[in-house]
Amino acid sequence: MQRPATPPADYDDQRCDVIYRGSLSPDFYAWVFPHGDTLSIGTGSANKGFSLRHSVAAYRREIGFGDAVTVRREGAPIPLKPLPRWDNGRDVIVIGDAAGVVAPSSGEGIYYAMACGRMAADGVAEFLSTGQAKHLRKVRRRFLGEHGRVFWVLGIMQRFWYSSDKRRERFVSICRDRDVQQLTFDAYMHKRLVRARPMAHVRIFFKDVAHLLGLARV
Repeated sequence: MQRPATPPADYDDQRCDVIYRGSLSPDFYAWVFPHGDTLSIGTGSANKGFSLRHSVAAYRREIGFGDAVTVRREGAPIPLKPLPRWDNGRDVIVIGDAAGVVAPSSGEGIYYAMACGRMAADGVAEFLSTGQAKHLRKVRRRFLGEHGRVFWVLGIMQRFWYSSDKRRERFVSICRDRDVQQLTFDAYMHKRLVRARPMAHVRIFFKDVAHLLGLARV
């Protein structure tokens, strides 16, 4: 949408907002991303009974952008887990969003689409040189071998922490922790689960338990 000449007082065009609230998304999150003279406000959900259009419209009104000019409306179904099969067994293979390589919990897909595309290119080259479709089938296996554990962990996180507003509040509180921030940053940059700081993992474990038992302050 077009940013108004006088935006709401608390709007910061240098900040991306990610909002965890069941009324905006029962199983994911909503967002406000600035783009200079425009901004995008959206949400996502795999819940077929949830109205994304009504959620976005309500949140626009809530934060003072209800009358802002809408430049474009768009949306698409994005599976947050790799599909069970990527090839047709003969001569076709899908990659990226079509293959479901969008990370649960975060919704990140660009890196994984590029990694998937590179692996698929290698598989296609082998298929063209040998005529054997098994090389297309190996692409998914190779991708999951490198990234499957990350998708599994993030999927568990999303199903557990996004399941209620109470748990979302606990999740946000956990994310304020310096250890969590550092390990998350390292994992995000290297696309691997970080194991180099065992004591940080121990501290996070006990902090998570405290939040689960309601002993930590939100």
